[in-house]
Amino acid sequence: MERKIYLKKMVLDRALELYLSRLKEAGFFEPKTQKVKVGEAIDRVLARAIFALRSVPHYNSAAVDGIAVRSSDTVQASKHAPKRLNREQFMIVNTGQPMPEGFDAVIMIEDVHFLEDGSVEIFEPVPTFHNVRTIGEDAVEYDMLFCRYHRLTPQDLALLLAAGVFEVEVLKNLECAVVPTGDEIVDPSSELKEGFIPETNSVLVKTFLEKLGVAVRVLDPVGDDPEKLASTLQGLLPAYDLVLFIGGSSAGRKDFVYRALEKLGEIVAHGLSIRPGKPTVLAIVEKKPVIGLPGFPASCFTVLERVVKPVVEAWYHQSDSAEDFLIAECATRIFSSAGDDEFVRVALAKVKDRYVCIPLKRGAATISSLTKMDGVLVVPRGQEVIDEGEKVEVRLLATKKRIDNTLLFVGSNDPLIDRLSDLLIERGVRLSVVNVGSLGGVKAIAKSHAHLAGIHLFDSESETYNLPFLKKMLNGFVLVKFAKRLQGLVVQKGNPKSIRTLQDLVRKDVRFVNRQKASGTRILLDYYLSKLGIEPRQINGYENEELTHMSVALKVKRGLADAGLAVAYVAQLMDLDFVPLCWEEYDLLILPEFLNDERFQTIFDVMTSSDFRNVVFQCSGYDISDLGKIVEEDESK
Repeated sequence: MERKIYLKKMVLDRALELYLSRLKEAGFFEPKTQKVKVGEAIDRVLARAIFALRSVPHYNSAAVDGIAVRSSDTVQASKHAPKRLNREQFMIVNTGQPMPEGFDAVIMIEDVHFLEDGSVEIFEPVPTFHNVRTIGEDAVEYDMLFCRYHRLTPQDLALLLAAGVFEVEVLKNLECAVVPTGDEIVDPSSELKEGFIPETNSVLVKTFLEKLGVAVRVLDPVGDDPEKLASTLQGLLPAYDLVLFIGGSSAGRKDFVYRALEKLGEIVAHGLSIRPGKPTVLAIVEKKPVIGLPGFPASCFTVLERVVKPVVEAWYHQSDSAEDFLIAECATRIFSSAGDDEFVRVALAKVKDRYVCIPLKRGAATISSLTKMDGVLVVPRGQEVIDEGEKVEVRLLATKKRIDNTLLFVGSNDPLIDRLSDLLIERGVRLSVVNVGSLGGVKAIAKSHAHLAGIHLFDSESETYNLPFLKKMLNGFVLVKFAKRLQGLVVQKGNPKSIRTLQDLVRKDVRFVNRQKASGTRILLDYYLSKLGIEPRQINGYENEELTHMSVALKVKRGLADAGLAVAYVAQLMDLDFVPLCWEEYDLLILPEFLNDERFQTIFDVMTSSDFRNVVFQCSGYDISDLGKIVEEDESK
């Protein structure tokens, strides 16, 4: 038979780009899904976003062994003047035990002096919820736990079960048939005769693919017969998503794989400009990838790494494996105990020309930060502080490629940002969201510690949003209009306390839940209270702070508070009543250098798309008529 030369030889990058493009056009990467039980979902890839069905934890509990107290009873206690609590003022509790009714803090057992008459002495005051693991601390009901295309880890499964999710929709596992070829190959355990080669590549291919989450079947070897090769392929294609031939892919007299694939489908490339790995065939047959791998082990492995792996990753919408360490700039100050090494879980992103890390939740019982972390930094014993801006070494748990492609979003919390991040995943952009309040977001942009920030800062003098603050705090800025949103009081269903205005918050029978200092919602509340002549100390629960609107609504839903200031959408999600207060402007502050980044254009395109608008239209209390308008102020103006 006539010798076949490499008629479609290509450089690797071009061949792979063209191959993936043609497979996408053929519809190969369109998600195929199935539902599985969470306990059986390890390493599976989610087909859609997953939301919490219950809060984690679902009740307030003691975080340590000790005594439950009322924080108000501990005021003025000190080492020089211990305060005595009688038997009615405390209860002994164990770690994990529900907090007794009426008690709001726990003092560690080793910090308590028990007296013979049954009373105790304490030596310092404690704030509300001290040593208490509060409801929703880990995850709040209706929080988005994971975006689509997230690969589930053991800690993810634990969080899903804790959050009441017992079944998930995942991408179908890629199923691959591997066909060793050649008259000369034999079972490695058989007696080897001259001219025969032990067939070991199938083990290499099978184990390589299984580590990527592929279900693999290895067939018995097929001899150098073009008709047999063609009929074998035709029999496999209905049942398998990917077919790999080992050997017979070169241009020699007995290399028949190319001819079989040319007869049945489209040859995208025959021969790659790499060593080892040149004798490779990339084909598409019946809209499925069929690849001829070189027979030499080193060449076979190179093509697995450089070609097959990207095809598998594109099926699962995944990226490369993790690297080891990198040096990052700490975006916030970290305090730690001097007595122990502390492993701090962090989110990572590349901002401008350096890496930035932001600590995640650090509680020992916290699962959610395990699922969100990109790496871990170690604060060694003897060191109590890592300063903001300090360079630290981070051990990576995510790939450098993923971190390089991550955009860091900080600032004020809004549920729509999670929905936006889910849509961005479809476009290859990962948004890492850290809630630090509006002022914290402005500070992060000012120090180039984030790509973008969500802000809603109300200026009491002009009674306008954001621009007055930015003109005072920044030399230059870029602001993108996002949404007007309705803020108001979230109250119990049916509004049993008849809460109609902010004045009702001073009533003795009303318990309030607040947002944290530096949040735009807290600034807005303080403005209205001042305008009404209400002192914060008049409000029962003013010091009770939460980091998100969802957490505020959860406290109200669970009867731990009667009212809290939040956006209307969370009342809709939690099936609560809502007392409107005002419309406010929630905008995106952009790092000026990021404006020319193609990923900013992707964000802009997605948030102004019909898909995102359809999401917003299902959420009450939003007005996006100004969405996408850009306001710039340069220091040279």
